Amino acid sequence: MKLSKQQIEVLADSLSHPFGLGVHLMCDGYKITLRVERSKNMTYRVMTYVDGYFKGIWCGLKKEHPEQKFMRKQVRPVCSPAHKKQVEKTFGKLHVKNDPFFSETWTTFWPDWPNGKAALNHLNKVCESIQLAE
Repeated sequence: MKLSKQQIEVLADSLSHPFGLGVHLMCDGYKITLRVERSKNMTYRVMTYVDGYFKGIWCGLKKEHPEQKFMRKQVRPVCSPAHKKQVEKTFGKLHVKNDPFFSETWTTFWPDWPNGKAALNHLNKVCESIQLAE
């Protein structure tokens, strides 16, 4: 069972205030907690906790973890576009095209979200069953 649009709006509204109680969900057998926490000086983000924990080992891709599906996936190129352009200028486009380094990417998983609606929509998309926990 998935969350309806009305449920997502109500839950997202409860995640719009800092230092609230948060939202507790049961997603595919895991207890997911979403809480608004301070990120930087005056910014707040919604943090994801799986079974009450967040472990830094879930962020990398050296080993796959089932908890990564609840996190925000970020894919970035290894080489910046400016550096790629400079190498194209120096060695030519064919060199850049044939070298796999310039097309590689880094993938990381982050527990923070810009707002509650983004986190809830992601969970609604990746989970087979999602419901409010007691």
